[in-house]
Amino acid sequence: MPSALQPASEIPLQIGPHAVTLRASLRVAVALEALPGGIASLWDEIARQKLTPIHAVIRTAATNRQEAETLLAHAAALPLVQFHGAAQAACLALLVSLLQPAQGEATPSEPSDPIPLAQFFTQLFSLATSWLRWPPSEVWNASVAEIVTALEAQSDRELRAAGLTPDTIPANSRKGPGVYTKERLRQIEEQGFDPAFDREGLRALKAKL
Repeated sequence: MPSALQPASEIPLQIGPHAVTLRASLRVAVALEALPGGIASLWDEIARQKLTPIHAVIRTAATNRQEAETLLAHAAALPLVQFHGAAQAACLALLVSLLQPAQGEATPSEPSDPIPLAQFFTQLFSLATSWLRWPPSEVWNASVAEIVTALEAQSDRELRAAGLTPDTIPANSRKGPGVYTKERLRQIEEQGFDPAFDREGLRALKAKL
């Protein structure tokens, strides 16, 4: 069965009288990965309590940009000790939520080659808008975990509709979203289903992160 649906994480950050909510959406994941060095660099720099990446994450992930600017302006007048700890914890929690796979997944039995995070996010967006037919606005606002869980559920439905289970699909035909091409996406749209997309392939993709 697909993993239990988890909403996009919303992480509160309060400094003095000011508060913001950081949302771990796909839009935020793509924006942060597009920064120099990507999410890996952000993690390292935030772990070192550097202000610039902390500010970047807060501004990018805040559900209300004006609230974020107000909080940061207030924090600028405070001793760093009153800002760094809470801000660092909130930003690192956000990065964990962005990369957290759907809950309850097992480790894949076979290793797979890693792919860039940017490519992973692009493939999730493509599958969510083409195969799941979610409006782009909903895809951007969903978390990575929400999209992966929805893809797993769709995969299970298509397999059952085709009278198949993951055990009945030849191992060499099991392909997760990491190997989807434009041509294959067109086939999915034309046929209305993709029985070769099973949870084992999806698990292999998530293991590349």
